[in-house]
Amino acid sequence: MTSSNDHTDDGARLAQDGNDDPDMTFVTQAHYDRESHRDLTTEIIFAIAAAADVAPSEVKDPPLYECVDIAAIEDGFFSPKVNGQTRDCEGSVAFWYDQYHVEGASDGWITDSKPITRGEELDFE
Repeated sequence: MTSSNDHTDDGARLAQDGNDDPDMTFVTQAHYDRESHRDLTTEIIFAIAAAADVAPSEVKDPPLYECVDIAAIEDGFFSPKVNGQTRDCEGSVAFWYDQYHVEGASDGWITDSKPITRGEELDFE
């Protein structure tokens, strides 16, 4: 799911870190594919768990549904068709979960960032 270079372990190319905020640092990234066996909620939970370096079952406080309306994201970005027309949209949505700034983009990339704390060293590999 994550990688220190520009590809995932399975060879998929990572999206560019779109974070232009100098007070935030990229933590992890995951990709949601509507044809996958994982739903969007699961993919977001797995991304947050990877960022926090915990098991996905540990991501429960606060409940994700208290931070964001996943159904609205799913309907807005990933609904297959409405009245016979493809409903793909371009854009992104961002929200905070605990200490992580989570951004979900219409291309399926989920990016987690967190605030840089003073004195924290950055790894620019």
